[in-house]
Amino acid sequence: MKALFYAAGTSPASAFAIGPLASALRASGHDILVASFEELSGAVTGVGLPSIRVARGHSTESIKAASGGRPAIEYPHRPELEMPYLGHWFGRQGSYVFDDLVEICRTWGADVLIAGSQGHGAEIAARLVGIPFVRQSWDLFDIHGYEEHLHEELADQLAMIGADTLPDPSLRIDICPPGLTGTANTFMRWTPHNKQREIEPWMLRTPDQGRVCLTMGSFRYAFPGAMDRISAIVEGLQSLGVEVVVAIGEAEGKQLQEKYPGVRAGWIPLEAILPTCEVIIHPAGGLTAINAINTATPQLILNPFEAFVPALKRLTEYGCARTLYREEGTAESIAQVVKEMLGDSSYCSRARDLAQQAATAPTAVGIVPLIEDLVAQGR
Repeated sequence: MKALFYAAGTSPASAFAIGPLASALRASGHDILVASFEELSGAVTGVGLPSIRVARGHSTESIKAASGGRPAIEYPHRPELEMPYLGHWFGRQGSYVFDDLVEICRTWGADVLIAGSQGHGAEIAARLVGIPFVRQSWDLFDIHGYEEHLHEELADQLAMIGADTLPDPSLRIDICPPGLTGTANTFMRWTPHNKQREIEPWMLRTPDQGRVCLTMGSFRYAFPGAMDRISAIVEGLQSLGVEVVVAIGEAEGKQLQEKYPGVRAGWIPLEAILPTCEVIIHPAGGLTAINAINTATPQLILNPFEAFVPALKRLTEYGCARTLYREEGTAESIAQVVKEMLGDSSYCSRARDLAQQAATAPTAVGIVPLIEDLVAQGR
């Protein structure tokens, strides 16, 4: 069997998320390829997966520019603009990769096409080629409400299969525990498949004073002003008397350690550090949240988007997390909420309950037979 994956978007997390299933298929004797824009090729190969570039000559940023009669896609600085932004951006990505996905499927002889949550265009390509399509969620969020704008961007591709809406996948796989999604989709326990580094002994030890981890995700620390914000948060956390760990790029980590000698910082695989942390703080990183669920680590989530609110509300109502929305997430507020969480054992208790629920699901290895059956039925 030949399985073609499509990793959409700019975040390395979209490559990390499909890693377990892709690796499980390969370990089961199947051939895999992972298609992505060039900017994600390094993340794909960095976790040991074979990468093939699509939409050559374009990036996920360059396609936002106005072209071919289509308007520019502007960043959503207001909540009411988020759904149009998501629909147009992911739809336009799909329209740019569509022809390449179809060509790869045909020339390579793909038997199944698998994509993450917003890997749109792939479901149309699979229908056109006549192979099963599998949708695997790639993080905590199951966002709806942008379909109108998505269909607008993909109108030409939809016309090729005689449709005006996206076809349903042959199989939906969730990596978020059912208690947080409310769906009846197949649940797969997500196992870490991140970029690695040498593990140091200190990462495995819980310090006496307690440990709090801060991350801005795989790439957000490069945004303008991000380092100033991180510094302010670090200073607030240090006032709590805990050890502060910042999971960030290596160069940025060295800057922080020079500025704050007591801080540990650099690229740190979260699965290595989270079991020793009392709280992790992150900017609504969907895969970071799944990592924290797996390790039973309470979370403080700095949420920048209205679109994430429903999923985060379910997580906070479960009792293992807190959220601060947009302007609420000041350095002072973050330090205060972390202080409250450190003093309330219920967050740890609920996080353990959710981790136990997640651990009951089959791993990617257990999902492989479902995909094999899909392909067998189509032959």
